Amino acid sequence: MTDDPSVRRSTRAVLAIGILVGLVLAVETALSTPEQVGLASTVYYYAGEAILAGENVYTVTPPDYDGYNYLYPPIVVLAFLPHALLGSQTAAFALQTILNVAAGTGIAIVVWRGLARRGVSLERVDYALVLGFTLLSSHAITQVIQGQVTLWLAFLLAAGFDALEREREREREREAVAGAAFALAALVKLFPAVIGLWLLRRRAWRGVAAAVATGCGGLLAGLVLFGPDLTIQYVTEVLTGRFRESTFDGVPDPDRSLVTVRRLFAALGVGPTLLTPLALATLAPFVAALYRRVDTDERRLAALLGTLVATLLFMPLQPLYFSLLAFPLLVLLYRLPAGRSRHLLVAGVYCTYAMFSLEMVVVAVGVVPLPAGLEAAVLSVAETVFTAILPPTVGMWLLLFACVSICYDGEMAAHRVPSPAD
Repeated sequence: MTDDPSVRRSTRAVLAIGILVGLVLAVETALSTPEQVGLASTVYYYAGEAILAGENVYTVTPPDYDGYNYLYPPIVVLAFLPHALLGSQTAAFALQTILNVAAGTGIAIVVWRGLARRGVSLERVDYALVLGFTLLSSHAITQVIQGQVTLWLAFLLAAGFDALEREREREREREAVAGAAFALAALVKLFPAVIGLWLLRRRAWRGVAAAVATGCGGLLAGLVLFGPDLTIQYVTEVLTGRFRESTFDGVPDPDRSLVTVRRLFAALGVGPTLLTPLALATLAPFVAALYRRVDTDERRLAALLGTLVATLLFMPLQPLYFSLLAFPLLVLLYRLPAGRSRHLLVAGVYCTYAMFSLEMVVVAVGVVPLPAGLEAAVLSVAETVFTAILPPTVGMWLLLFACVSICYDGEMAAHRVPSPAD
């Protein structure tokens, strides 16, 4: 723990600005794209109706949302039966909002507990900022607006990390809880399965066993309840098709909001078959470096955060998954002392707030009077930049560099405190 008042002030500023940006984003969404409100919960509502009616859940599309379908394993649709039973899209969105508020509050509680274990005393403003960040910041607000399930997954990851930290209280049970929580998150979105690397690094074999049993059990339950056809369709069509549609075939569209290292390679002319191995070759050394030394609490948190960041950079995903970073990111913001690592961390978080698009640049250039030649040059540069990398992607790289810096910077030696699991 650090008692430096500047650290507490900078952390509060980071959280407050994140909340402010999220509120602005919410207003902008409501005014310019109101169809986004309740989009995901509407898909879940019709998916639940399809199962109740004995229809193919993967072919049902909401009337007003052409092209949007249910994309999760068959067993997960059981979670959305209450949405369908409520009888209306509005009621389904209300239920999803309540569940998202509960999940965001759960994340905040886990973070508060994690900080308390580390001897970090929080004032009322800190409790409010952490809760506001998990619910209203630019990392979380889109999930609430659309009625997404990402906050549920973020809570499962946070709960799993919390269980691992407290494993020495009841080692066998805590490891199993963590593994099951990670597997439930992976069952919905698959890519959180990468957290299994952390279980392997910790040699948490009970956690690994619980994760495998939970994941396989979920898929098997889908087979038993709905027959093999839906599971086969999910694996061979939905899962592979979703990944294929989210990557790049040719030069990336500068208006597509995918924060991934693949974007840069595609902009440089790399073909789609090489994007995955190149992305893996680029990011794997970072994760390996983070896992080399995990002998302090800060290094363990950095390894966790770096694993999540590298996963988001590897996958062709949108910024709405930034909420998955909440637990290690918030704890590090309150814990990390002033220095190079903290500067990188804070700068990275600020960049993830920068949800600028090429369209916004075009509008801004149109408002500011510029000579015709300069205006064309600015737009050309902006299009080139947004084709190769987005502002939030810069933030992700800064966060990854911060994690590496934490693991290798000597500044940690003077600030080591026992880990909650020590």
